[in-house]
Amino acid sequence: MTLMELLVAMVIGSLVIALVVRGLGLSLNLYNRVANITSTMDVRFRQARWWTQSIGSLVPCTDPGHCVKGSDREFTGFSFAPIMNDAGKRTSIQWLLTQDASGSLLTYTEGADGDSKPLDMMGKLPSDASFAYLHADGRWTSDWNDDGQNRRLPVAVRIQDGSGAVWLYGTTEQRPYGRDDYRDFLGLQ
Repeated sequence: MTLMELLVAMVIGSLVIALVVRGLGLSLNLYNRVANITSTMDVRFRQARWWTQSIGSLVPCTDPGHCVKGSDREFTGFSFAPIMNDAGKRTSIQWLLTQDASGSLLTYTEGADGDSKPLDMMGKLPSDASFAYLHADGRWTSDWNDDGQNRRLPVAVRIQDGSGAVWLYGTTEQRPYGRDDYRDFLGLQ
């Protein structure tokens, strides 16, 4: 090989290596972007599923101290599907909407007297986000059982904004009224 042929082969080889390295860098960058988007979507999917499961497994009222209560900013009750404790165990839960300058934040707490560390859910919601409760007659209201006399579970609970757009929705799957016997504590129908 002459010196000229060797130089041409080195230039062609270095161009091929540069293109391969650049392509590898672009593909790794694209992989990282897709991984970040996928992980964000996975977290949001799990949080929406936690909401749906905790609402779906709400425990019906057995006495006035263990009823579902809610306002437009706070929702409390007992669920058989807690996020942090064992599923199937009757656990008190609280969903809370708190406002700050950039919007509303949905927070979840469970256990007696909120003894667990609050979990922030769903990122930022609109500043006018609120809970709404569906009655058996089809009416949506902004409070549930505020006087402690309503022993019925709401048909559904949702988070909506001022324009009526729904951000989260969950239906109750237990019977609407509780029984005052051992079957409620075991989760039996």
